[in-house]
Amino acid sequence: MKRIFRLAAGVLAAALLAVPAAALSVKDALGILDEAYVYEIPAPARDAETLDELFSLLGDPYTGYMTAEEYARFLSDVNGNQQLVGIGVSIRYTEEGILILDIIEGGSAQMAGLQAGDLITAVDGVSCVPANESHQALITGEEGTFVVLTVLRNGVSFNHALMRRRVVIPNTEVSLKGNIGIIESSSFGMDTGDLFADGIRRYDGQADFWLVDLRSNVGGYTASAVKAMGALAGPNYYLFLRDKDGHTQYYSHAETALTEDPLIVLVNGQSASAAEAFAAAIRDTGRGIVMGTRTYGKGVAQIVLDDETNPDLFDGDALKLTAYRFYSQGANTTDMIGVIPTLMLDETIAPAVAEAMCGSFRDDYVTEGQMMLLIDDQYFFMDIADLTPDLASALLSALPPSAQLWVGADEFMWKEITFADAAKLLKAEYTSRWFTDVDSSPYADAINTLGTYHLLLGDGSGKFLPQSRLTRAQLCAMLAQMLGVTYDGPSLFTDVPADAWYADEVGAMAQLGFVEGVGNGKFNPNAVLTQQEYFTVLGRMARFLNFGVDDFADGLKDANGNSLLPLMEELKGFADWAKENVAVLDGCAETLGRSGTMLFDEPENLTPTAPITREQAALCLYRVLNYTGILPV
Repeated sequence: MKRIFRLAAGVLAAALLAVPAAALSVKDALGILDEAYVYEIPAPARDAETLDELFSLLGDPYTGYMTAEEYARFLSDVNGNQQLVGIGVSIRYTEEGILILDIIEGGSAQMAGLQAGDLITAVDGVSCVPANESHQALITGEEGTFVVLTVLRNGVSFNHALMRRRVVIPNTEVSLKGNIGIIESSSFGMDTGDLFADGIRRYDGQADFWLVDLRSNVGGYTASAVKAMGALAGPNYYLFLRDKDGHTQYYSHAETALTEDPLIVLVNGQSASAAEAFAAAIRDTGRGIVMGTRTYGKGVAQIVLDDETNPDLFDGDALKLTAYRFYSQGANTTDMIGVIPTLMLDETIAPAVAEAMCGSFRDDYVTEGQMMLLIDDQYFFMDIADLTPDLASALLSALPPSAQLWVGADEFMWKEITFADAAKLLKAEYTSRWFTDVDSSPYADAINTLGTYHLLLGDGSGKFLPQSRLTRAQLCAMLAQMLGVTYDGPSLFTDVPADAWYADEVGAMAQLGFVEGVGNGKFNPNAVLTQQEYFTVLGRMARFLNFGVDDFADGLKDANGNSLLPLMEELKGFADWAKENVAVLDGCAETLGRSGTMLFDEPENLTPTAPITREQAALCLYRVLNYTGILPV
């Protein structure tokens, strides 16, 4: 029977599923997986006797069965609005007591007149100095009961008796801080797109900048994320989903943007799924910049089958399975690699740095006391007085070689300044992420850009060793670092010991299909890579990262399906097994809107069997990431 699938939550939250006993049979589950599961089903899984065993053998944390109770909780988590019993405050534990960070609308704290900045020093007479997590249990309790708080405000202590009430914490809140419109979103629920739009309409007349905080946003409904993107960036195609057969569907927005003000998006390692799609769209369209740490790296989307889509199989329970890989507006996946921020810096200081960057260009053209930053084709003006040494240190260390910085010289002039000199001016510590031995390399900017984003590691002493050769093991380590992947299974090759420094990296690259053995179960990890071997591996990775590159590779045939590779004169020196990926790296740059090649030189100037140097390999890697737009500079 042909089953009807519902993309219930689009790009869903990155939650792990328990797999209990269920009414759904293993046979039915396998039938669904055969029809829609985006990955190959491992052979042992077909012999599973229980659902628990089946989904365990799949090894996919996003695919599994949910009981009716788990499904209801799952939908609540995706929508993201939390219902809690308490007094209605967000807090932080300090040495002086429980600091109130925010007051939740409709809670007892709001009714009692408590304020952000108040300090709770005791609960029912029990001291909270210093405060820790155990004190939260004293505040929460059964709905309708009372708690007495001792509150310190401006040096004056007073007591308040508050009733514990049920409060709803929305997944998205919009506020105004000075001239900055701030959108804080913990998930993309069904109404999140509307909350974005309503908040922008409410505050855009007063805001000169927008700051969207998606730190620890776990994802949610695709349509809501796309509506939120459109509210800030206008009409476009924002998300592409591809199934196991290569069929593609897209999500677009047709309405005009609600604001044209500059935009900064904050992310961290827990920003996942639809939140990553949002950040990638802002990056790909050039609408704003992204700040924080690299995101989670969930580039697959799930469908949910329940009693609405399949009433013959479900009764309140549901099955969630990975049915698509998803790609951003620029055709890039976030799978494993996540979203690389424009400014990569610690998530705890990123909001303060972002706010300092939201200064305004003065109408009187008086530049004294200001700095101007150009990054990713966008200008930011900063008042020097707002750049404390800590903020300046974090910002300057995160700047790639392509960024430019100026300081106001007088009423009408800007003077360009180096990052190190800016640090001296601001009395800040400047810790460069650039390598110390690449200044003479013709590819220094590319190498240092990858170093800025922690995509390349040197020898541990600040050196990159640009003229050194690259071994097969070193290649795996380099690409595993770049993708952010690991492998914890048994060794796949007899000459790769499990305790070798490169064992996990080799396993990860082999599992992805980027590298292969040399025969007889061996990998030959210490062999030096030739140019054509490196191009082959990098071409495979480029096709994995961007479906435009993959489509280009599929198009290297004539109308009759015959390969065009033998006709390409520039490829005549390459082995047959290398030609396709060399052609991909050389030819699809124009498809990506860039001139030139993603190799380190034109193919006819290369020596396919010669060793590739580390600097040549770095340039090619940089071009793949830069030309596709994955690297946001």
